[in-house]
Amino acid sequence: MTDASANLDRFNAMAAEWDDSPLRAGIARAVAAAIADSLPLHGGMRALEYGCGTGLVSVLLADRLGHIVAADVAPAMLDVLDAKRRRAGLANIEPRCLDLTVDAPPTERFDLVFSSMTLHHIDDVPALLGTLTGLLAPGGWLALADLDREDGGFHGGPMPGVFHLGFERAWLTDRLRGLGLGDVTARTAHVVHKPGPDGAPRDYPIFLITARWAA
Repeated sequence: MTDASANLDRFNAMAAEWDDSPLRAGIARAVAAAIADSLPLHGGMRALEYGCGTGLVSVLLADRLGHIVAADVAPAMLDVLDAKRRRAGLANIEPRCLDLTVDAPPTERFDLVFSSMTLHHIDDVPALLGTLTGLLAPGGWLALADLDREDGGFHGGPMPGVFHLGFERAWLTDRLRGLGLGDVTARTAHVVHKPGPDGAPRDYPIFLITARWAA
């Protein structure tokens, strides 16, 4: 079994309890707030969240956007999202099973493409950045939240499907500029406080990087 397939199995198995984690809920609230604070969101925007999981971030942004395609590779996660959005009456969230590392990209173009805590699960990040950039409409925004470079303690040690121990912000911003994106900015969206591998308290910052496709 490959790391990617093991990771998919793990996420499917965890879907029913995914929203029970205060840590995940806290990250989602912080990332959604940082996106709303950083970008000029409005009800006419069509958005794509890639790696949405159970839609923790999409649900929080639904009332600020016109339509959200909430995409993930794990069908069980999307089943949880579908039930949740139906209960809440969020008709503008469209769950979609999509793996942009193997599937053809959607034909739609989006005013906003965002992801939260997804990049470190992607082996070839530069390729995905190119794909996500290609999904932007003229003037569209890209918003990426993930871990700053860390020592592996965030996940408690090696884990299948975790390809990167966070990222250097400068590495990501340089690649976005190289793809032709402008207005590239980086900020700290959240800091997770949790014990490290040695049991001592440790801080794990989560960045939000935003950029705009002006072409």
